[in-house]
Amino acid sequence: MGMLDHWQPVARSGDLGRKPLAAVVAGTQVAVFRTASGKLGAVADACPHRRLKLSAGEVVGEKLQCRYHGWTFDACGEGESPGAPKMHTCTTSYDVREEHGLVWMKTRQSAPQFPTLDLDGFVHIGTLVHDAPAPLELTMDNFNEIEHSGTVHKNFGYDLDKMHEVKVGFESTDDSLTVSNVGPTKTLPFLDRLFIGVKPGDLFHDRWTTWFSPLHSRFDHWWTSGDGSQERKVRWRVYLFYVPVTETSTRVYSMLYAKSRWWPQPNGGLRLVRRYIRNQTAAEIDADIDMLQYLADYEPGLAGLKLSRFDKSLGLTRERIQRVYRGESGGNRFGLRLAG
Repeated sequence: MGMLDHWQPVARSGDLGRKPLAAVVAGTQVAVFRTASGKLGAVADACPHRRLKLSAGEVVGEKLQCRYHGWTFDACGEGESPGAPKMHTCTTSYDVREEHGLVWMKTRQSAPQFPTLDLDGFVHIGTLVHDAPAPLELTMDNFNEIEHSGTVHKNFGYDLDKMHEVKVGFESTDDSLTVSNVGPTKTLPFLDRLFIGVKPGDLFHDRWTTWFSPLHSRFDHWWTSGDGSQERKVRWRVYLFYVPVTETSTRVYSMLYAKSRWWPQPNGGLRLVRRYIRNQTAAEIDADIDMLQYLADYEPGLAGLKLSRFDKSLGLTRERIQRVYRGESGGNRFGLRLAG
């Protein structure tokens, strides 16, 4: 399988109206559109006639019409010319589906499993889109380790002076990687401490699993008493989908969820503070994205870096991106010695 063979998001449902949208996945330009009947389509974003972007056109009935000469294309890529009715053509088209508030696409010849989201008991808080100024591997590195939370993050993570107390665990399978962290929570702002119910001496728990078809991670954040016996009032669950755009940029779709143990149940009025939670979580993701602009270079290899105990996931992630997501064989192209 190649990168385009996996189901991956290309737009939020609400962003796709009557106008087509331009999307780029792994350097491939795609025009995504919704027909008058609501059917979805995705075709190569270049008219076979004179290579104008089809995303600059408009939807006419059940077809996407090129803005230049009026050629039209259906969701299967079949096209015809109004000026030469007997002239037909066909352009590349993709499988498209709409789930979880996102529009997804893949190549027609592939048959991957669609990603499963475990949302039992969780309330949807919002779905965000960020453009990261970094290659795929380096963007994922930024989310898939917790050591930077001591300096970058405000609410989630651990204080820098207590980072040495954090316990880290790794579990890996042939196509997934799970990392668990637990340690003394960093000091939260007053309103957040009140809302979550955090007390002095509490532990912050951070657990994530990354899958590689498509590339996505599920993050779980929660707090407990110091002995781990009592969980506090609010738990976060965030799904991040990483979509390579070019060799040096990555689009990140963040699906935010939460659950609450406050009265009344279910979820203790969580919907009333949805905007606050969304803004707080968005600020943490913004901080991650912002940090990427300061990378000294875009080299994805790890050779020569002084890595810590928190960084074991970096090598494991690269091996699985290469093998599962890119479908490349012939060893490790980063020249790494991989553990696990």
